[in-house]
Amino acid sequence: MAPTTGTVQYDRNGIVAPESSYEKIVILPTPDQTDPCIHAWSDARFAADIMMEHALFFVLLMPPETCAIERQQASRFHSTFADLIKKIDANGVPTTSSLKSFCQTVIDTIKPFIDYKQKMLAAQTSGALRSLVWPLFFEHTLDEANRWTSRLTQLAGAQSEYERSEVIKFWAEISDEHARFEAHLLDPDETALMDRCTQNSKGFQAILALCNGPVGCPAPVSGSDPVLVAAQALLSFEVAASRGIEDATIKSIIDPRLADHIRRETLKFVDELKRAV
Repeated sequence: MAPTTGTVQYDRNGIVAPESSYEKIVILPTPDQTDPCIHAWSDARFAADIMMEHALFFVLLMPPETCAIERQQASRFHSTFADLIKKIDANGVPTTSSLKSFCQTVIDTIKPFIDYKQKMLAAQTSGALRSLVWPLFFEHTLDEANRWTSRLTQLAGAQSEYERSEVIKFWAEISDEHARFEAHLLDPDETALMDRCTQNSKGFQAILALCNGPVGCPAPVSGSDPVLVAAQALLSFEVAASRGIEDATIKSIIDPRLADHIRRETLKFVDELKRAV
């Protein structure tokens, strides 16, 4: 799609064209952009795309023999968010007067998916649902959906700023879980990569422990931000991993679309942290 004024498009290597059919462009506000309308459009598009892919992953992990109804429901959510993305692209950045209704439309679309994820989490945990979706993955996607509704509620109030501790706490937990998902989806022979994923997980668990402790989230020291350094290192790892999974030099059962999904979320982590105060 054509660039939107006030935004910039990123792929694996920065501000360049995509080089893979599995890779999706990430459209983010320019680094100095604070306009809540532009942030709302960008975040709504990002969130809708993430929700659409969550639904896709559920479809892929729900055998029709055991989860026919739940799989059909996930497929409908996939279509719903695909349609929403088309509308967001077609209508463009909302005006100041339409900002609140724009955000509310996206929130209202996500809320039924939140209810679905909560039901699936309870069913998978109890054994009532026999899918291939881990309970933690349902919980992980539920946390993301709730976070996006909170973010869009904030933007509806014309506030685009990020609060540093919120950004770190949210993304450190997400990154920890991503690492554990990856470790369990790699081929058992990929021991070195499994160890690296475990190290990534422990690193973000340590950051989260600091945030939840008396000291609080790590602050920049002498002009260097330890959390940003960790996030950027993780992004480099996810870029390499997504490429290795795509060209099959990494043995795994990780769908290339899932690998790129994680890459894009890590990029969003880095971008939000740079903007946070």
